[in-house]
Amino acid sequence: MAVEILDALSELLEDEFKEFKWHLSSSGTKDPIARGKLESANRQEVVDLIVQQYKSSDAGTIAVRVLRKIKQNELADQLKRKLQKVSEDASAEEEASSGAAAVNPSKTGVTMTINSASGGTVKAPVLQGGVYHGSLNFS
Repeated sequence: MAVEILDALSELLEDEFKEFKWHLSSSGTKDPIARGKLESANRQEVVDLIVQQYKSSDAGTIAVRVLRKIKQNELADQLKRKLQKVSEDASAEEEASSGAAAVNPSKTGVTMTINSASGGTVKAPVLQGGVYHGSLNFS
């Protein structure tokens, strides 16, 4: 995520980068970063400050918001798409490594989680027809 923000900041001209930093320190941003920290910060240091100040979960959102404030809407859109892809990729990796398989309920109307606590095999029956409410447990 920090790499994607850095890539976006690298596209800014020096005056645009200064304006970006100004918005990060202004009261228009939640929990603004101190001007003294931003004054002589280069692009990498600014990314580090954003991630430290806003945590990883909000850093991308803040960067996109500030890019929009400085009228860099196309760059903001590109960054937003890249961050969504990183988030989707991370979710897919997390699901694959967790040992659980989840079916996307927005696509199927079904949510299924299969776990094997001891690393054994789980055999799940297929349910057809009918309407099921609440939990279903099979032993």
